Amino acid sequence: MSRLLFLLLTGPLLMVALPSLAAPGDTADTDAWQLLQEGVGAFERGELAQARRLLEQARESGLESSALYYNLGVLYYRVGDYRRSRQAFRQLLGTEHEDLAGYNLGLVALAEGDEKMARVWFGQVFDTAGQEKLRRLAGRQLQILNQTQSPAPAYWLGLVALSGGYESNLALRPDSAASDLSDGFTDVLLAGRGPVLPLGATGGSSAEAVQLSASVFRRHYHTERDFITDAAQLGVSWVSRGVAERYEIGVEQRFFREGGDSRELHTALVLKYQQDSCADDYLGGRCQLALEASYVRPFDGFEPYEGMRYEAVASYHHRWARWQAAGSLGLEFNRREDLAGDGQFASLSPRRQELGLELSYLGWAAWILGGGLGYRYSDYPDPYQITSDIGWESGRRVDHRYSVELTAEYFLTQSWSVVAAASHHSNDSSLHQYDYDNEVYRLGIDYLF
Repeated sequence: MSRLLFLLLTGPLLMVALPSLAAPGDTADTDAWQLLQEGVGAFERGELAQARRLLEQARESGLESSALYYNLGVLYYRVGDYRRSRQAFRQLLGTEHEDLAGYNLGLVALAEGDEKMARVWFGQVFDTAGQEKLRRLAGRQLQILNQTQSPAPAYWLGLVALSGGYESNLALRPDSAASDLSDGFTDVLLAGRGPVLPLGATGGSSAEAVQLSASVFRRHYHTERDFITDAAQLGVSWVSRGVAERYEIGVEQRFFREGGDSRELHTALVLKYQQDSCADDYLGGRCQLALEASYVRPFDGFEPYEGMRYEAVASYHHRWARWQAAGSLGLEFNRREDLAGDGQFASLSPRRQELGLELSYLGWAAWILGGGLGYRYSDYPDPYQITSDIGWESGRRVDHRYSVELTAEYFLTQSWSVVAAASHHSNDSSLHQYDYDNEVYRLGIDYLF
């Protein structure tokens, strides 16, 4: 049996021979294998349309082989169908041809203009490939990227997300007393951001623009209408983008409504800084710092919530091989009016520290599987005096909230995906009224454009 030729896509085409595959075991396998060989022959003759027809027929005939997926990836790359090329090469992750597939995934990312993802794939091959030739090629690609870096392009991003689910132990806010009520819900999220006024380049190493961002969200509970939640956000900011850095200074206006009643307006000053490759030039470590100061202006009936809110969040994202991890640390400080009357008092000015950890696996075909752990410590400095279901409670409120979440996302196309998530939250409070457990299950579809 003649061996199949695989094309490694890097400038001039380099021919690489992979080991011959075992002979087919039945007539159907023989027919599919013959289609594969004919498809490779058509490709070598430059008959790309014929090669595509034959290789896709081999796949539809049920053939599952590294040779088929690799040649499909090469073919799709040559005809400019980068989405299908990426999907084909990803089928080789976790096989003996993973390094070769990773290198080609880097080339696909370059063809799509995603230099950051290309750096991730080339860095993985450079660090882990067993073949010296692949290591040299990946190192050369990284050198080229370092020499030709330019500011990241500014572009519009949009998201439409529709989902449905079930939530136990509803509450108007995560910090309020739970209700022991459960209900199904429907979520709608629309969000987008992008430049509205490019300000040009500065010194050839950075670009500036005025950016607009907006989002609207609604969670509609099917029977417990008092818990329906609406939120909207509109922001404008100055953004400066360099080769590996990003600065943002902006103002945001946020609106919140609960149970049909307008609740709060937040006017926030936001400062953000991002550094790519802050810990590793090859594996794509990214550091972010966000600072925010917001003035909370409540509507009628919520006057005690008026005041200031300050928040700082530092995060780090790291990707290696088929894994992605993120960690964040947040600090929050509030100065609100507090709730007092009828001999009772409740502080509305918590001081908080929050830690979050996430881990995702990206190497299983079109799936991304992930999970997260969270912990939040809340300290309310002024002693409470309240009544609850166990009678009178008084004293300082201190909360420990623990969270765990599992997610699964399946990409139907590059833009469409199906998302499933399950989460559990447990709040352990020094005051009985604020002890609660809460579960949320959600299934939805996202469209990114």
